[in-house]
Amino acid sequence: MDVVASFPRASADRRSRFAFIPVTWHLLSLDAPTVAVLWAWSLARAVGVHPAATTLAVLGAGTWLIYVADRLLDGHAAGRAPGMARDLRERHYFHARHRRALLIAGAAVCAALVFLITRMPAAELREDAWIFAAVAAYSVVVHQPFVRVRFPRELIVGLVFACACAVPAWAAAGELRTQLIALTAVFAALCFLNCSAIHAWEQPQRRWPRVTLLALCVAVAAIGVTLTMRTTEGIRLGVALLASALLLFALDRDQRRGLRKRAPGAALSALALRILADAALLTPLLLLPWKL
Repeated sequence: MDVVASFPRASADRRSRFAFIPVTWHLLSLDAPTVAVLWAWSLARAVGVHPAATTLAVLGAGTWLIYVADRLLDGHAAGRAPGMARDLRERHYFHARHRRALLIAGAAVCAALVFLITRMPAAELREDAWIFAAVAAYSVVVHQPFVRVRFPRELIVGLVFACACAVPAWAAAGELRTQLIALTAVFAALCFLNCSAIHAWEQPQRRWPRVTLLALCVAVAAIGVTLTMRTTEGIRLGVALLASALLLFALDRDQRRGLRKRAPGAALSALALRILADAALLTPLLLLPWKL
């Protein structure tokens, strides 16, 4: 029996007319690239850097490839070890069902990525090479069945993701590099919070760390870094960090309240929570001026 064929179909959330766009955004793995490009541009603007369009395109394309590969590998691993299927979610089922189309699209994106890389500034290309090497090593460790991973994956994902977003600004940050490091550190903590919240909501029996406490810690860190900013753009981005942390805090409190009620519809579905958790990272759209 084909394991992929046995994967469940999309939930009712996807059939909702109002939910179609955000659900499709999530299922096509466009959420992470959107967040990556937005924060890379925002971090660069916070230190007075105008990132090249090719650099942002490479970051977005590379992020999409990594997330698609990760979800395909998770589905493949579950096919070999059915016991792992309990950890799969709708995004994994979608990628498994449309594996061939995604592989073709991935090959096309890889070709475009090679073309774009040849047009990147040398300094940014060197920095990106280190980031992609770290991501590749992480992927090998996570997806090899004979390796026992003993570190918190959410922490590594958050750190690598934030560092990749800081790359376009790093080489040209100059005297504002310290400001960039501070913003990137809090953004890494925010990404860790995002991953931890998703993990806690999807697997409540393994609920660690306590999301509300972690969200408050990130919010306090965001306030602290905002007070140290030397530019208006840096202050705005600090406020965006604070807003994202508070949104995740509110989501977690609302979800725990809904679960305690034990009434149908009181708690959000895992799919809705995942989409909202990533949407909570889009706060720079509301706070930063669009001056390209």
